[in-house]
Amino acid sequence: MAKMVGLSRNIKMPWLNRVAEMANEDLSEEEVKNQLNEYLGFEIESPTNLRKTREILMNIWIYKNDYSEKLFSDARRLFRSYPDYELEIHWCLILAAYPVFIDVCKLIGKMTQFQDEITLAQIKQKLFDEWGERTTLYHSMDKIIATMKALGVIEGDKGKYKIKKYSVKNQKVVMFMLYSLMCIDDAGYYTMLELSSSPLFFPFEYTLDKVEMMEDDRFVFSNFGGDTTVGIKE
Repeated sequence: MAKMVGLSRNIKMPWLNRVAEMANEDLSEEEVKNQLNEYLGFEIESPTNLRKTREILMNIWIYKNDYSEKLFSDARRLFRSYPDYELEIHWCLILAAYPVFIDVCKLIGKMTQFQDEITLAQIKQKLFDEWGERTTLYHSMDKIIATMKALGVIEGDKGKYKIKKYSVKNQKVVMFMLYSLMCIDDAGYYTMLELSSSPLFFPFEYTLDKVEMMEDDRFVFSNFGGDTTVGIKE
């Protein structure tokens, strides 16, 4: 079965912040829809585009799936407590909502380990190899890149881009990022090196505090072949 693309509209930071605020207000889904319709209506004239954008935002912050259900509570608390890290929190929930975003991040993260500049053509070709050449994917790729530009994690134009890095100093946010990674990627166990340099978090620079992680009851530690590995509690 073909994977669902879903991310068919570009998203802006103020829109993500607004739906995150609504998530913290404990509104019903219908109330969120109505308020987002009014809020987005000032910028989006097309009813179809407004609906698509609203549903993307709600997929990220309101509608539950197997991944996001584990993350919503912490995401909402951290969003209230650490507004300086709104980008990192949004990023984790976008990954949880959209598999295509995961794959694009993996591609960009791996490519930028070996080259300073990436091109839209490179990303599209590699993603087509993985997903197949679909019209919806071709359209979605442009919107994902536009979203990444709007969020400030890539810079450039004419199909050529460079990464803009953000330093994550707050260990509570770092732990949330790593917990999100392990929920979404579901590889079982990770080495400390894998956790400290995941391509999914290509825009972010952070230091993994092992003591902080060991004190966090969401994680379990093991030792395989002399290497410390980390997983999440079931």
